[in-house]
Amino acid sequence: MKERAFHPEAVRSILVLRLYFIGDVLLSTPVLEALKTRFPNAALTVMVKSRAVDVLKNNPFVDEVMVYDAVPNYHSPVWVARLARELRRRRFSLAVDLTGDHRASWLLFACDPGFRVGFNHAGLGFLLDRKIDYEASGHIVDHLLSAVEPLGATAAEAAPRLYLTDDERVRARALLEETGVAQEAEFLAVSPGANWEHRRWRQERLGAVARRAHERHGLTPVVVATADDAALADAVVAEAGGAAVSLAGRTDIRGLAAVAERASVFLGSDSGPVHVAAAVGTPTVALFGPNVPALFEPRGAPVRVVWHEFDCCPCTQKSCVRPDDDCMDAITVDEVTAALDDLVAEGGAR
Repeated sequence: MKERAFHPEAVRSILVLRLYFIGDVLLSTPVLEALKTRFPNAALTVMVKSRAVDVLKNNPFVDEVMVYDAVPNYHSPVWVARLARELRRRRFSLAVDLTGDHRASWLLFACDPGFRVGFNHAGLGFLLDRKIDYEASGHIVDHLLSAVEPLGATAAEAAPRLYLTDDERVRARALLEETGVAQEAEFLAVSPGANWEHRRWRQERLGAVARRAHERHGLTPVVVATADDAALADAVVAEAGGAAVSLAGRTDIRGLAAVAERASVFLGSDSGPVHVAAAVGTPTVALFGPNVPALFEPRGAPVRVVWHEFDCCPCTQKSCVRPDDDCMDAITVDEVTAALDDLVAEGGAR
């Protein structure tokens, strides 16, 4: 397909597609800032899945959030066609695909914006007016920003951000006090969950680190988790020897962010919560296994990463192909304790 000319002066409305997980959407926020800064008079609409909507609430660079899976049968070609017609009717001046899969690429093409920008790694670059080659090295935030840099859009800081309200901060403080964490108390927030089980670190090891953080630094361990991960949270609390409290099932993603913002340090596996913590400025210890830290290390705050490189990294499987010798199990309690101690010693912990 012949590339159409880009006319920046004609940009009045922008559509950004990012249909993946919470962490993916959060890591895309520097792109939204870059686009809104470059085109301040253009209305910026972002399409995400429902699970990630809260990441963009109160974001000053976003004018509208559209929910991709807004209906039960969102996989239906009929529904996708209707959605494409709705997007086409809105006549976006510019559309940017940060998802890069076949579904998003065809949707972007069908809605027929004035100019299409996206990545070529789904093999559908011929549908775009300007295709960006996928770079397998370098941090994902820099990679995403490379999609809009040819448009003159750059971010002042290539760090994800989640914007909280004062009411959310008040509710987090009240929740912590309700569970026995005083307003002035310093605490370690611990997240035991992850989207895929093989990205989780053993709960008993998290609990052991939490207990040491309490003994060495006086940090009260506060475990944050979804209701589905309540058993994981309970296991961490039990191993922490009575020093920890659990908030499992008591926070949504924004509540988690508000609790994390108050924490002295955040500890968790490679997953959405560690990116949320860093995005609100909390020093973070991130435990990596299948993913490569150089690509996905949290940004926005002081970070310590613990990772053992295996020859199968990065892993694209939803379960481990070598369960008797997996990468997460290679991480030791002493290593994580040392990373946390180092963060505290260097003044990274608040």
